[in-house]
Amino acid sequence: MKKFKKFVALGLSAAMAASALAGCSTTKTTTTEAKTEAKTEAKGDAATEAAAGETKAEETKAAGGSSSSDSMEGAHVFMFKSTGNTFGDLMFEGFNEYMEGEGQKAVYKSPAETTVAAQVQLLDELITQKVASITISTNGDAGYDEVFKKAKEAGIPITSIDSEANPEYRVTHINQAETQDIGSYLVQAAVLITLGVDYPEDGDMKAAVEKELGSYTGDEIKLGVLSASIDTPVQNSWIAAMETELADPVYSGKVSPDLDKKYGNDDLTESTTQAQAFIAENKVDCIISPTTVGIAAAGNSLKSANSEIRLTGLGLPSEMQSFMPKTAEDNAFDYVCPYMMLWDVIHLGAVSAASTLATLDGTFDGKVGSSFTMKAFRDYPEEKYEAYQSGDGTAVLAGTPYIFYKGNMTEWVGKL
Repeated sequence: MKKFKKFVALGLSAAMAASALAGCSTTKTTTTEAKTEAKTEAKGDAATEAAAGETKAEETKAAGGSSSSDSMEGAHVFMFKSTGNTFGDLMFEGFNEYMEGEGQKAVYKSPAETTVAAQVQLLDELITQKVASITISTNGDAGYDEVFKKAKEAGIPITSIDSEANPEYRVTHINQAETQDIGSYLVQAAVLITLGVDYPEDGDMKAAVEKELGSYTGDEIKLGVLSASIDTPVQNSWIAAMETELADPVYSGKVSPDLDKKYGNDDLTESTTQAQAFIAENKVDCIISPTTVGIAAAGNSLKSANSEIRLTGLGLPSEMQSFMPKTAEDNAFDYVCPYMMLWDVIHLGAVSAASTLATLDGTFDGKVGSSFTMKAFRDYPEEKYEAYQSGDGTAVLAGTPYIFYKGNMTEWVGKL
């Protein structure tokens, strides 16, 4: 993989660096889930305070609650799977910042529970309140059609992000990176980590895997996956991509094609329980967690147990710093997670905001070949995005995965 040429590292604001993003030890109650919620509330407040004219009451509402006393008419809503998830908070930061720059009001409205029913109930309320648009990361493939139809009839455009909504009702999907790339990179990283191989400086993990497995004569490598819920579309698509990668002949007889899958429902308590199950069973060599909640839970569990199982996945450096090497001089394999990946989460949210505004002004309809221009955002220059066919609908590609490893963790821990 090439180095991520325009990742937002140097453009992340001082305010963000000074916020709770780097703090992952704040505890609100004795549950691990509450630990994340406490930290996320601090992050959500910091992001929302950046919006001009927002009051403290609006900040609380934006963190995920529903308040009938505040007018939502004309607001652009960003809805993640649930409250208490840093990934969603950071996407909203970008969404809100771009909307604010265009003189628009953005509101963060996510349910407390990571369920389809909770999102549907909140969506129904928002439609009644005459919001201008809805950008959503769904909790499942089914169960939204009735409320999405209601939104469409009310003239409220739906854009999905992170996890796809039904193509029949969405304008487009904002894709963080190509699904197969993510699945392939995760498998390649897990195999190299199992073999004790550092992240290759040239970024070509596939070539490194071919070289290492070519001379490998040990026991068949077994990989586990600690995912979100069993029916979350985005994680399931990545898992399917992992299985496609494992079907490559290079892995035959060397790496098991069967993934040991467990689901933590993007809840730190449940994810910790499932990580501990992997440890107790001791059947896998490396856990892949394609969710920031899951990888943090697994990191903590593996470190506490002094387990020999290793870890990779999708994570935030600020949340994973205790489980990863911090400098180029460190031995990466002294840590449970030698390297992992993600993408520019903040920019992803901003792209979705630009897409929504182009939809509303009539310059973008989400059809194949339709395009919009996103104004300069932080360190990103003005850029044109074009919709392409993705399944039964269309998508817009916002970026590519980026690897965090001992060679760059120092610069990222305080920034993302």
